Amino acid sequence: MKTLLFVDDEPRILQGMQRQFHGMRHEWQMNFMESGRKALEFMAVTPVDVVVTDMMMPGMDGSQLLAEVRERFPNTVRLVLSGQSDLESVMKLVGPAHQYLSKPCDMDELRTAISRSFAISDLLLNEQLKRLTTRLSSLPSLPTLYLQLTEELRQENPSVEQISEIISRDVGMTSKIMQLVNSAFFGLPQTKANIKDAVNYLGMTTIRDLVLSLQVFGQFDQATIKEFSIEALSQHCCLTASLARKIASAEHCDANFGEQCFLAGLLHDVGQLILASSLPQQYALVIENARQKCLSIWETEQAEYGATHTEVGGYLLSLWGLPAPVVEAVLFHHRPGDCAQNGFSPAIAVHAANVFAHDLAVSHADWPGNQVDMACLRKLGLEKRFEGWRKDIVTENLVIPGQP
Repeated sequence: MKTLLFVDDEPRILQGMQRQFHGMRHEWQMNFMESGRKALEFMAVTPVDVVVTDMMMPGMDGSQLLAEVRERFPNTVRLVLSGQSDLESVMKLVGPAHQYLSKPCDMDELRTAISRSFAISDLLLNEQLKRLTTRLSSLPSLPTLYLQLTEELRQENPSVEQISEIISRDVGMTSKIMQLVNSAFFGLPQTKANIKDAVNYLGMTTIRDLVLSLQVFGQFDQATIKEFSIEALSQHCCLTASLARKIASAEHCDANFGEQCFLAGLLHDVGQLILASSLPQQYALVIENARQKCLSIWETEQAEYGATHTEVGGYLLSLWGLPAPVVEAVLFHHRPGDCAQNGFSPAIAVHAANVFAHDLAVSHADWPGNQVDMACLRKLGLEKRFEGWRKDIVTENLVIPGQP
């Protein structure tokens, strides 16, 4: 049974939650505390899967509580409820909170957020990987893109187009921006997948604060793991994203679907970035073993960790509240047959685009052995469409500037 902890200084709010979630009592062990101090005392003796806290509380506010939880109990998923939607409140929660939900909160929305956290958590069975992923508040960026972004933001009138273009080429920056813009604090009627729209919506003040003041984006230190190239990863992810969007266009999907495919393609290997930056020595051995045995990275990860970068990446993006189709595409981009969706989906688009991107990068030997799941495509009636995508779309990308 999963254990939840709700924290709010108003007893009536806690009583209301207790009533609303009464029907879940056979699935969730629910606990209710009126202060951050009591919550930490409880967590010191009782493992908690998810903590849901109010933001504005006397003594220790929600951001302070979640910062303590992140350091002391890194396995715990951290959700915050707040009626404060000002920029200052949002910025305080950029690091400590996985998801931000507006208050008063629709109980179905909260139930969905909690259930989703549990569902994806069950797919990542390696506790070490789960712990380091849950603890993350941001991901490192490609140094050249980080410098380009800071230089542009220091201009008197930075260009939204230029800022969006830089961010859309970086896995770490994109994941954090999309986490923030998809939070319920901003009251958007539906999740966003378009990076330029996200930058426009957040505005230059927020982006500048994130980068220059809060320094949310750090630079990847290549010296820590010479076997892993973040530049090669970025190039591969950008190509995969572009191909996935073109595949969606070939299937006559609408613009929003195409943007979901692009975003999922850009983030599909985010798990590799997590592993390389968090476990550099271990992951260097994984890469070396893959090369020596001529196996794919994900097969070697499975042998080493009992999990792969797909589960790690999908777990983080789910924690951060990114759109479900994007999370599913990241999670199943090597095994689309395991995805519950029927017919063409972002998972299929990214799976095919990933295969094509590796085929195009003939000199890039870091990720050998990526195979198309033809059985899945055949089952969905997409086998002939796959060959059409290869013929019509891949041909356009035979020359790849800057590809190793």
